[in-house]
Amino acid sequence: MDDLSKLFSKYINDGCTVAEIKLLMQHFTEVESETELREAITAELEKDTKEAADEAELDNHMLRIYDQLKPNLNARSQQDNILRPIRNYFKYSVAAAIFVVFSVVLYFYINDNRQAKQGDLTAQHQGNDVNPGGNKAILTLADGSKISLTDAGNGELAKQAGIVVTKTKDGQLVYEISKGNAAATEVLYNTINTPAGGQYQINLPDGTTVWLNALSSLRYPTVFNAARRKVVLTGEAYFEVAKNPNQPFVVTTNGAGKAQDVTVLGTHFNINSYQNEDATKTTLLEGSVKVAASAQDVTIKPGQQAILNNTLKVMNVDVTQAIDWKNGNFYFNDENIESIMRKLARWYDIDVIYKGQIPSIDFGGEISRTKKLSEVLKVLETTRTIHFKIEGRRVTVMP
Repeated sequence: MDDLSKLFSKYINDGCTVAEIKLLMQHFTEVESETELREAITAELEKDTKEAADEAELDNHMLRIYDQLKPNLNARSQQDNILRPIRNYFKYSVAAAIFVVFSVVLYFYINDNRQAKQGDLTAQHQGNDVNPGGNKAILTLADGSKISLTDAGNGELAKQAGIVVTKTKDGQLVYEISKGNAAATEVLYNTINTPAGGQYQINLPDGTTVWLNALSSLRYPTVFNAARRKVVLTGEAYFEVAKNPNQPFVVTTNGAGKAQDVTVLGTHFNINSYQNEDATKTTLLEGSVKVAASAQDVTIKPGQQAILNNTLKVMNVDVTQAIDWKNGNFYFNDENIESIMRKLARWYDIDVIYKGQIPSIDFGGEISRTKKLSEVLKVLETTRTIHFKIEGRRVTVMP
């Protein structure tokens, strides 16, 4: 037991060599090692909770045995890994945790050594797959004409009242005052929409940069010459606002029927305001933000999130989760399958249906948005608590 306990503890602290990871995996595959592994996990839980753990308590404890799995079997494994366990990975009993740990480690091992066989995959995945989303958007100009940014070539797209709209080679939309115009004074409004499976980056006339997530839209003036720089958002966007203490930047949303205004002078923040989510969430990374809704208003600091549901409240959060999409990942932290599938539906442009009694468990981990849908679902299936069937762009979630 001593050796296995030390090995498991070393693994938890990301100190295992390649050989040690393989040895630990071997123990997880041996039924006779289950008792010792259970004791090792129990010992780690007792360290984490600072109190003795008995059988009744173990079923209610959060599983907190990971910081981050970094197998580092070779350079290729670092590129191919699409799931990195995080603390609070699953709310399971320790007995279930033993299998979950094995599942995740085994996934990395198979992925690295390229030994996964087609027969090991869920049968419903075979022959059906969906590619991830990409840079896709429609720009609607002030005169109502529409430009597909997905299909448009690089370079100048349009001129409006002294403003030149350009698409850059890396897929950004840029607004600039045209040469010979000292200042553009006529206020025209443009709207950019991203479809399901789309995202886009916009550089606004004031120097503010906006990243739009899938199924989102932003309405904005081609020139900011009013007392406030005001834009209207639906869906989700990340903002890096150009500083101007004399002209506040205001984002208006109406997610889930709850209107709010976010006012800043120059800062970095994310707003999630989808209609099919329970709340509008404004997360601050840098600077200061005032969030106002109805008769309420709050000012949040970096690392905080304003949540608008029936009321407006403030919480300290892990900002990584809020901007995971902007960084090219899905980051789940104690998140249920319904919430996860809504994110996947928006990014992969799929319809999701549920069949049977879906277990009420929370997932945690980090999955790249560049992977095909089946790869993401396969990782979720390693828990052996949930399964998926892909038929075209319809995904069935089953126990």
